Amino acid sequence: MGVVYVPLLARDMGATRSQVALIVAAYQGAALLANIVFGRWADFGDRKKFVVAGLALTALAVGAHSVAGSLGSLVAVRAATGFCWGIFPAALVAYYYDRTGKLGRFSGFGSLGWGIGSVVAGIVAASWLFPVAGAVVAVAMVVALVGLSPQRVRLDQKFLDTRVLRRNWHLYLSFYLRHTGAFSIWAIFPLFISDLGASRFWVGAIFALNPLSQVVFMNLLERFRSRTLVRVGLVLSAVVFAGYALVPNHWWLIPVQVALALSWAYLYLGAMKRLMERNPERSTAAGMFQSLFGLSAVSGALLAGLTGRFGYPAVVLVAAGLALCGTVVFMFAPDERAG
Repeated sequence: MGVVYVPLLARDMGATRSQVALIVAAYQGAALLANIVFGRWADFGDRKKFVVAGLALTALAVGAHSVAGSLGSLVAVRAATGFCWGIFPAALVAYYYDRTGKLGRFSGFGSLGWGIGSVVAGIVAASWLFPVAGAVVAVAMVVALVGLSPQRVRLDQKFLDTRVLRRNWHLYLSFYLRHTGAFSIWAIFPLFISDLGASRFWVGAIFALNPLSQVVFMNLLERFRSRTLVRVGLVLSAVVFAGYALVPNHWWLIPVQVALALSWAYLYLGAMKRLMERNPERSTAAGMFQSLFGLSAVSGALLAGLTGRFGYPAVVLVAAGLALCGTVVFMFAPDERAG
């Protein structure tokens, strides 16, 4: 809910495009740092505590958006929100996998949250959006506090250790390349949809179709091997990105968005399964993976600034090329196993 509305709030405060980019970068940069630090830290303590504390602090940070009266305070609040948010995702993923050995349903519910949040953001009055969003996160904190059991872990390693990065660098790099291309598309996607003739309602509906379709696909793909899932996800991403260059109107975006959801379900589920299966440092591995979202968001925005000068086809075709590069890296790079 918050992510959808923040750019509009910044624009209402008089922010230029570069200032909006700074606000996004503040959030993503803080989240990147927190995911790495707390993802590692959660492998040396009680993962439940990281989940509860992260959600509690995020609820406060999201609610604080309501009192941000200037661009400077909005930048500070967004940075605080990104940092607080980065405390808990890696611990939560590792917690769930250690309890169940599965990730499909868990990932599907995450996508469902994105889809519902996108819709609700367009319904709730602007003055109530951040208090409501903060309250939703607070409810999640209460659920975690009451419903999760302690899960204490203690790695027999130094806190500063590079073996997770050495073991998984090719997966991280392939995902980063693909997702940089994806974020370059999302930077101009609302304009792209609108220029194809979509009304404001259909812009939102086409956006929501992607995460809502993921809910179905995440649950169906659990049984496949992780390496196969990642390979198919990367190749299908390249095809879908290139497909955006061929759509004649916004109606054709509907099947393309469903195909995009399938490609993301393959890639995200496969990557997370592979990291959980191959690494005893599960929270550390998940934290590094989550940090890539922030890094690729910044890279993608910069890339869109370059390729966007040549029109929408250039943006999506370069993104497709990056996804193909990621495929090559994943399939042919040396693969170091846990030992």
